[in-house]
Amino acid sequence: MPPRRPVNLHPAYHAHIYFGPDTVGQARRLAEDAGRLFEVSVGRVHEKLVGPHPAWSCQLAFDAGEFDRLIPWLDQHRNGLDVFVHGLTGNDLADHTLHAYWLGAEWPLDLSLFQSRDH
Repeated sequence: MPPRRPVNLHPAYHAHIYFGPDTVGQARRLAEDAGRLFEVSVGRVHEKLVGPHPAWSCQLAFDAGEFDRLIPWLDQHRNGLDVFVHGLTGNDLADHTLHAYWLGAEWPLDLSLFQSRDH
């Protein structure tokens, strides 16, 4: 089955840029450029695992008004980095599964963090 492409269905989103030791500079530049060009909140560049993410990551927070401009730009400029995009509905488990999309490769998330909270 081909990967699902991001669709603008929610009022707000997170995009998590995944990177490693060799691509931290590239990820930092991508996040900084997104912050300059779009109405997004750029989070910390985490050089460690945080939350359900299986790789180092940096979060971009944005609303539906930026989605249709930001997502194609991220896809075009990610240069091999993988980006996890998900809607924000108040249900963390659903947001990280049902409302989730990938730019690049799909990574397995640690969903155990959400299973007791959302059920």
